[in-house]
Amino acid sequence: AVYQTITMDWRLCLVLLLTALTCVVWGQDDQMPPKMISTFKNEYYYPRDSILTDASINCKAWNGQIHYEWKRNGVVVPNSQFVSIDGSTGTLKFVKIANEDYGTYQCFATNDYGTSLSKLFKVKESRLGSFPAGDPEEVRCKQFEHCKIQCRDKPICLPDSQCRVQWKIGVGTKSNVYNNIRIGVDGNGDLHIMWTKANDWNGLQYRCGVWQEQRKIFVVGSDTTLRIDPARSIPNSEPISVFKKNGKAMYGGKGVLRCMFSGYPAPDVEWISPTKEVIKDTDGKYAISDFGRVLTISHAEPEYEGFYICKGIIRKVESGPERVFFNVTSAPILTGVNQMRDEIVLVGKKATFRCEAESLPNEEPPTFPIWKKNGVYLVIDGGKYIISENSKLLEVIDVQKGSDTGTYQCMSENSEGVLLKEAILKVIDPITIRERPLGSYKIVLGDVLNLAVVADTDPSLTLQYKWMFTDYQGNEKEIENSEYWKISWPNNNNLTIDVTQVTDPGVVTGVYQLKIYHNYDQKVIYVTIETDIITTENESEVFLPDGQIQLYHMFQNHLGLAFSEK
Repeated sequence: AVYQTITMDWRLCLVLLLTALTCVVWGQDDQMPPKMISTFKNEYYYPRDSILTDASINCKAWNGQIHYEWKRNGVVVPNSQFVSIDGSTGTLKFVKIANEDYGTYQCFATNDYGTSLSKLFKVKESRLGSFPAGDPEEVRCKQFEHCKIQCRDKPICLPDSQCRVQWKIGVGTKSNVYNNIRIGVDGNGDLHIMWTKANDWNGLQYRCGVWQEQRKIFVVGSDTTLRIDPARSIPNSEPISVFKKNGKAMYGGKGVLRCMFSGYPAPDVEWISPTKEVIKDTDGKYAISDFGRVLTISHAEPEYEGFYICKGIIRKVESGPERVFFNVTSAPILTGVNQMRDEIVLVGKKATFRCEAESLPNEEPPTFPIWKKNGVYLVIDGGKYIISENSKLLEVIDVQKGSDTGTYQCMSENSEGVLLKEAILKVIDPITIRERPLGSYKIVLGDVLNLAVVADTDPSLTLQYKWMFTDYQGNEKEIENSEYWKISWPNNNNLTIDVTQVTDPGVVTGVYQLKIYHNYDQKVIYVTIETDIITTENESEVFLPDGQIQLYHMFQNHLGLAFSEK
């Protein structure tokens, strides 16, 4: 009988255990390029030359210790008296903004393995102009009929989301003209009275005002005197369209459509979707406000684009249908699967990134993608990078740990904005087997055989081990601890075969397979275990029923294994 053992130094076991625990505690993040997690608006508005109390923009990325840098119009933003950059937290803070501080900004997050970029966004001036001086104008309208008072020379107000038109009547700014079913303000700021009555005049002037919420400033102007000519009788009027306005929204954003109808009494407004359904004021999709005159689409999706119908209704008498178009638009988007996915690739292999940028339907196509690595344009020469399919496919050839690990960016542009998508490439060492058992052993009663494997891989990953056993009848199963099998803990890299307590060593004879693996690589080791009752030198000594010797050899040939003959 042959008695062989392969042992493992207990100190090596301790090192492997500590390494595995370290990988579990720290994970992959500390050894990966940065991953930008902050989201940014397309535009930020701040007033010029004002002391700001809440003007910070935060940039945050994952993975390890990161240094942050901000660029404005492509140039690094330095710390100054009124603009500060915190390189460790990524915070850009404005205390006071001068004209040169407005522009296009971008955040760069860098660690030892690469650089991640934020989207490009603009910092613009928050402002409100004033009405020009001028004499009041007179508007004459007829009682019971529609009357429009224009907001003349309305000043520039930015951003639009912070601006609101308010109408006043009389001297000062205390007396408001309130919206109701008879009175409303259209999307241009003009005041509409759906039907007038005598006391709409009262000898007082109407004044258009604009409120800028961010700056808390209100300006008024466009003074107008209203004169109401009396009617001899109350008319039986039908609803008439007096204002409508198309809407536009970015994909996922909020959009507004407007329709306004005059008539006596003031009409109701009905909305119909592009799919010919009557729209109800339902949560999550549509909201109807301003006495039916405003339809808000809460979350713009491409399928919401199209012509909407609005109708004015007075006592079941309908106006003709008015069409308003809702345009859903977007910067280029990625479609399909496997778009700009993070890659973990073995040294020497190929990494592939796909960036199939498209515009939404009925929009101009985007530009072909432009590729960067760590924020720097790729130099396509020397065969390291291969770009194909109209720049939609990038291949990185023969990847290496130091030079190719990083964050890769694809950029594409259309009339509505810029797409910036990132994907991480991490290059890792393959699994390497340092120590392994022989390809075959013979075992007899009383033997204890240790099959031990020492393997390593990239420090950021943890190896797993799985033992399988196939007997000479071709039955396969996963090995579990039993009276004759013992698997080491916690790594499972050591299998002990113990036949000191069994009567038939044949129960452990067959082919052993150890799979050493993690998510990105694997190695397999085969070991054959025989006993003296099976030999290949003299088949007359084999104590098996007729026919099973042939089965044994067929099994050998099927696995393609080299069995030892001793």
